[in-house]
Amino acid sequence: MAPVSRLVVAVLARFGAVVGLCQAYALPVRWNRGPESRWWERLRRRASALLGTVVDERAGPRPITPGEYAGRFDGSLAAAERLLYAEGFVRNPLSRLKTRDGQAERGSWVYRESPLARRQLHVMLFPDGAGVDVYAHEELSSVNPLASADHLNGTTQNVATGVERARERLPLETSGATTEPPEGPWDSRPSRVEQ
Repeated sequence: MAPVSRLVVAVLARFGAVVGLCQAYALPVRWNRGPESRWWERLRRRASALLGTVVDERAGPRPITPGEYAGRFDGSLAAAERLLYAEGFVRNPLSRLKTRDGQAERGSWVYRESPLARRQLHVMLFPDGAGVDVYAHEELSSVNPLASADHLNGTTQNVATGVERARERLPLETSGATTEPPEGPWDSRPSRVEQ
């Protein structure tokens, strides 16, 4: 990427972080960041595709990986989102869209220790039958203006830490895990779990 392009992306990332910080914490009401904020997901699907084409491919949709699988929540999408909100997670509408077998995720949520925390736990939800498959990674915060440009690069992401933290915080069934989460970004090569 050219130096000018890197500068533009860094400025846009910081601006996006401020917008995300205001969205998540300046309007702390359920219709904006809780289970009732499902309306964000339609906008997110469209925006991610557009931004990935026009601004930077790293903002566009990407496939979820087997290594990011944290487990299965036994309940509906609505029940999973109510639980996440009760556990301190907030909806993450500015997140890059994830897909599984061509289907878009149905929810993106993050947990941060504080609004300007340096790192966040990011979980992605894919309803499937009577349950919800939960995928996770841990990464630099997307709403901290000092970390946002590096967040976009994804190089400091840690899938294994995110999967472990999601399993600690949420009641997930983990017997369906088929790969060992990588100690690094989502595009690291995970190893197969010995059966």
